[in-house]
Amino acid sequence: MKSVSARPFFCNKRSRLINGQRTLIGDSMPRMIQYFARRMSNRSSDITPRFISRSWLIVLIPSFITLTAYGVAEFGPKEEIKLNTQTELLTMPPLLFTQNHSPIWHEDVVRAGDTLSAVLNRLNIDDSLASQFIKTDPIARALFELHAGRSLRAKTERSGALLELHYLNNKNQEIKITRQGDRFIASINEVNTQQHTVVKSGTINSSFYASTDQLNIPDDVTKQLIDIFSGQIDFHRGLQKGDHFSVVYESFTHDGIEIKTGKILAAEFNNKNKTLQALWYAPPGNSEGAYYTPDGNSLKQSFLKNPVEFSRISSGFKLRFHPVLKSWRQHKGIDFAASTGTRIMSSADGVISKITQDNSGYGKHIEINHDGKYSTLYAHMSAFTPGLKQGSKIQQGQVIGLVGATGRVTGPHLHYEFKVNGQQVDPIALKLPTAKPIESRHLAHFQPIAAQARDQLAFLHKIEQARAD
Repeated sequence: MKSVSARPFFCNKRSRLINGQRTLIGDSMPRMIQYFARRMSNRSSDITPRFISRSWLIVLIPSFITLTAYGVAEFGPKEEIKLNTQTELLTMPPLLFTQNHSPIWHEDVVRAGDTLSAVLNRLNIDDSLASQFIKTDPIARALFELHAGRSLRAKTERSGALLELHYLNNKNQEIKITRQGDRFIASINEVNTQQHTVVKSGTINSSFYASTDQLNIPDDVTKQLIDIFSGQIDFHRGLQKGDHFSVVYESFTHDGIEIKTGKILAAEFNNKNKTLQALWYAPPGNSEGAYYTPDGNSLKQSFLKNPVEFSRISSGFKLRFHPVLKSWRQHKGIDFAASTGTRIMSSADGVISKITQDNSGYGKHIEINHDGKYSTLYAHMSAFTPGLKQGSKIQQGQVIGLVGATGRVTGPHLHYEFKVNGQQVDPIALKLPTAKPIESRHLAHFQPIAAQARDQLAFLHKIEQARAD
């Protein structure tokens, strides 16, 4: 057996140290393979599996050493790069604040019992010069005669100084106040209106008035609705939750603003699962129409059940504790709660039998005789309509005075009494006759109008049912 030098043959001049490790370069690897090939050929008879495994291991180890050395040299730690951060304060340009000096438009609607001062406050008007002008100018003073439901628009500075004020009264007139420098100018002009038909439908959840307010139904339309069905429905005690109603009425607008409402054209009321319908009809050549059922029966009552605009019954015909006398007494009338100045109407045609002042009880009051058998009394009034006197003839619905608090009272309201042969009776419980039905000669003209009203009400009823579902 030949001796082998301790120094491996492949560590010749072509091996180099790289980073402290010896690495074979050039053709060292082929020579090493040739060496092992010769050894294997010379000892072919002695080759065993164990020998082959050891031999290949000797060949592969240097290869791994070479790759490892190369990897360490290539991917070794790199020099750390240091970043220098500098903070520089920049001077920002000053912010420019601009104040908005553009005027503001406000709009509001007159409420029952409103004063001019209250309305001006809601319009954000704070202008003593304007207030003084309205008090002294003959045209501007018409603003003190505000009517519930009328709209006002005001253009003001942000400080509250008035620039323009527009008021549409119930006579198709616009009262306009305009600032010109340090003074004001007032004018009143007729306005052109456009007529529209408005349809509304609702269900009573708490009270009838609350339901109509929620639907933005004007107060005068609500009053008409009560007047139409008052002979069939007790609006004081007979309504219940779930009752529903529909109404079709006229509306007159100017520049998109409702100036006034007209008459109800058709209406329906479902009370206690009983459906009542009404429509307005005027025979040909007769401008004074009335309300009828779709079958042609008249709904006109001999007496109005509610003689006060925009009111509610605060005390009925019953035994009660008198708030002033502090004792139990029979209340022989109906009290309608309303603000001072609310208009009072005669409940039927008649003749004034008494118009007087009584500070001990009724205060200012009027009594009207109706065909001898019936009479009505209106008490605690603040004023009478000018020109009225004993013997004056009165028509149903005619304004006879204003609500007040004269006499023995604790607050403004109308005390209303209904007498039959001189005895007070409950006007709500009293059954009164209705007017005559449509004449047969007008039925051919009436029936198509009634059919159209039926269709409108049926459509509104479907809408209300869909809303409920």
